[in-house]
Amino acid sequence: MTNPGYDYYGMMASTWDLWRDDTADWDDRHFYLALVRQYGEPVLDIGCGTGRLLLDYAALGIDVDGIDNSPEMLDICRAKAQKLGVTPGIYQIDILRDELPRQYRTILGPSSVVQLMTAPGTALEMLKRCCDHLEPGGIFVASFSFDWLPGEPLDTGWGLMFEKVRPEDGAIVRRWVRETREPERQVWNADSRFEVEIDGKIVATEEQRQAPEGRWYTQEEAVALYRAAGFDDVRVYDGFSFTPATAESRLFCVAGVKG
Repeated sequence: MTNPGYDYYGMMASTWDLWRDDTADWDDRHFYLALVRQYGEPVLDIGCGTGRLLLDYAALGIDVDGIDNSPEMLDICRAKAQKLGVTPGIYQIDILRDELPRQYRTILGPSSVVQLMTAPGTALEMLKRCCDHLEPGGIFVASFSFDWLPGEPLDTGWGLMFEKVRPEDGAIVRRWVRETREPERQVWNADSRFEVEIDGKIVATEEQRQAPEGRWYTQEEAVALYRAAGFDDVRVYDGFSFTPATAESRLFCVAGVKG
């Protein structure tokens, strides 16, 4: 399937919630919520997708907006919001081109969203825009994963990522993933193949190439990016904890406060 200009489309979007299952107790939910409680509202969820964090926080009465550039993911998010009876701000926005809805106390960059900015200068521009839309004393926090170390494979080959039964019709949905890495660019790509089986017959297939592409950062590079964007008091945490990251932390979060 041809990329329509955004990464999360087609069967990637329509099966997103199916393969993620129940995310209520994911560590990042509690981590980000603690920061929201500390730094305050309103809150912006960048790359909100189908509303995993956005709708959860809205249900808690938090004043929160969500932005994403995938209309397909946002259609699912809006339908879920209506079913739940919550009304967060939900906007289709390209953070590099479009104006953000308002100023915020807390801006969240979950699911390694900064790493999806792979074109030269785009990650810095994204962070500058976040800094510009924070109130003084507000915080921007994002997760990062360090995706490759010397000696690890550059090509994972095709592997079955999930096989799930779709509740509404009993269809079996499968996704295979192949990841490739380019150490000289610090970039990884993911190719996906999807298929849907009903009553033993394959009724739908889809292939997506290099969707998404991401760049990995060392902790030092991520901190330098925050400082270049104008953030003060930059901290690096191990995973989704408030423990300082170590050299062995391949999943880490970076938080920066606007002075």
